[in-house]
Amino acid sequence: MRVTHQLPNIFTAVRLAATVPLVRHIRGGRTGLATSVGVALWAATDWVDGALARRMHWESKVGQALDPLADRAGISAIAWTLASVGEIPRRVPITVLVVDVATALLTSKAAYRGHLSVSYLGKVRSAILFVALVMAASGPRKRGRLGRLPHALADLGAVLHIAVGVGYIRTAHKGDGRGHWTH
Repeated sequence: MRVTHQLPNIFTAVRLAATVPLVRHIRGGRTGLATSVGVALWAATDWVDGALARRMHWESKVGQALDPLADRAGISAIAWTLASVGEIPRRVPITVLVVDVATALLTSKAAYRGHLSVSYLGKVRSAILFVALVMAASGPRKRGRLGRLPHALADLGAVLHIAVGVGYIRTAHKGDGRGHWTH
């Protein structure tokens, strides 16, 4: 496989690796425009890797496994860190973590067999969470009139995260009643 075919996976790997310095930066109490731009660039790699993979037909098993891992790990880590410095409610990362663990436990067989795919609501949820994280990373002084909007968006993202998780779990357990897939 040519290197160009690996570009989506490279963007995903960069997103995963960039999570650590972003979290350290935020944990140091540094929020503001630079942090917000960093989180926005981090989030943008999710769109870039997906667009490249779909449009160029560069999908891969590695990407199908790595992309959701990078999303879940990054969203969780950045949300936890922003909650720890008071930029979003703690209930958001707690909800994300609980739903992610439950979904992973209850859908792993179906996911491994390729019976799950990303839902439209899942994409909307991710976009809302990404926007909330970017806004929260700007810090309270930079938000001005937007004030608590990142909190509201993060809460909305958490509610949608529950709905998406339930949808994946329901899809994973649609079978012939004995856990066998009929198609």
